[in-house]
This record gives sequence, structure tokens and C-alpha cells, in this order.
Amino acid sequence: MIDSVKEILTTWKANNSDRAKLQHTYIVASVILLLAAGVVGLMNRDMGQNLLAIAVVSAGVFLANAVVWSLLQSAVLLRLTPRRQTPAKRKK
Repeated sequence: MIDSVKEILTTWKANNSDRAKLQHTYIVASVILLLAAGVVGLMNRDMGQNLLAIAVVSAGVFLANAVVWSLLQSAVLLRLTPRRQTPAKRKK
């Protein structure tokens, strides 16, 4: 079991960029906090609502980060990549 988790994490680390890892972390943290808020909310309503608020903030950060990276990618990074130049046509 532990070996399979290590293998999955190693593959995840090798196949994803740092930005993608950050996005995955935000969404996983949101889901875990949402589940924890549900369980804790059964015992302590105030603490459950606080955890829910943290989960919502984490999901908001995920969405804001996705929008900012998309805008950065389309507006800046794509324009920085060098374009292929076609060789000049020779006159005959």
C-alpha cells in the first residue's frame, strides 16, 4: 500500500509542473477541509463553520490562481516564445 502511494506521488511529481502541483494542492486541501468541516460540524457547529470558511477561501484561491495563470499564459508567456522564421525565398 505504501509502495503504491510512493509510486503514485513519484509519477505525479515527474509528470506535472510546479504550477499544476500548486493547483492540485489547493483543490485537495479544499476538499479535505470540506469533508473535515462536515464531520466536525456534527460535533461543534462553530468549529465546523470555521473550517468551511477556510475551505471556501482555499477554493477561491484555487480559482483566482487559475484565472491569473491563464491570463499570464495567454497575454505574456505565449508572446515571449520565439516564433519560427521561414527562410527567405531565393530569387531565380
